[in-house]
Amino acid sequence: MKNADEARESGVSRGVDRTARYVLDIIPESAGPRRATARGSVIHSVRGPGSQKFLAREHSAGIVLRPGRKFRASLGSDKITEYDAPVGCLIINPAGVDSTFAWSETRENAVVSISPEALSELAAHESDVTDTELEPPAFGTVDLRALNIAQMITAELTGKLPPNELYLDSLLTVFGVHLLRTYTSRGRPAVSPKGGLSAVGARRVREYLDENFARKVMVAELASVAGVSPNHFIVRFARTFGMPPHRYLINLRLDLAEKLLVDGELAIAEVAYLAGFSDQSHLAATMKKYRGRTPTGAG
Repeated sequence: MKNADEARESGVSRGVDRTARYVLDIIPESAGPRRATARGSVIHSVRGPGSQKFLAREHSAGIVLRPGRKFRASLGSDKITEYDAPVGCLIINPAGVDSTFAWSETRENAVVSISPEALSELAAHESDVTDTELEPPAFGTVDLRALNIAQMITAELTGKLPPNELYLDSLLTVFGVHLLRTYTSRGRPAVSPKGGLSAVGARRVREYLDENFARKVMVAELASVAGVSPNHFIVRFARTFGMPPHRYLINLRLDLAEKLLVDGELAIAEVAYLAGFSDQSHLAATMKKYRGRTPTGAG
């Protein structure tokens, strides 16, 4: 295995040794705390603007912990894709596949790597098949389950106590099983026969909206969460939930507003703000249109 100093030569303008390296050697130690485990390794990485050429012996995944814009990346080809990366955005780099990545602002992410042997072992327990191939999602895809695991890994790596290797390895195992169930041909759920979102996609979108409905949410953002094209998302969402995304979002906001109004502890203007409306008049007009009553009548 090449040392970390050699690995750091894989920067912007220098030539890159095309021999696959270990992820721990590719990402400089200055990026943040890391720990090797029985199945692979985990890193909490914070890096300033830069770029990276990547070729690893292990399967690796990066989970965005700080949102970023205009990332440029390629995976297994020379095609460069520019995309925005919200929190929870997941990038999967299968072992032995070339990739490039460039970013113009400080980025924070968790990096999880797992050896092909370890993933095959997990696959054997999962489905009695060891020959499995990861299918990376589109750039910009949000995976809330992966984010949850990444946040637990980060908390362990950055806590006051020394990281517990056994605990980290158990989280890496859970992450590996998640990859097998979600990003392989055997685990990837098919789209609903009626043309709606998959069960996993619908659950992700529902959970994402439950957590973010009070702010402005873009269709492209939700499409990334669901793992489908923005051009098809609205139709598939409507077939799954029985209404377009905008109406679903309004219902969530009105449900919260009505609950707060019934509680009677906040002024109407405060309720409007907390529920995601621009002002009291916006709340009143929306509630009258969709619920047939005013904020004063709902309290």
